[in-house]
Amino acid sequence: MYCTVMDIRGDYVLIKYDATGVESEVAIALLPFGIDVGDRLLFENYEFSRI
Repeated sequence: MYCTVMDIRGDYVLIKYDATGVESEVAIALLPFGIDVGDRLLFENYEFSRI
């Protein structure tokens, strides 16, 4: 599932899933190092990777 980083809020990141439009907060520790607002991610097999 593809998603976009919308905002970084301290220890959490607001992401928006492309397919559903749902916004969700995810712990920054679960995301790739060095992410920034606007980065595109792929959530697959319970892991996030930058695309």
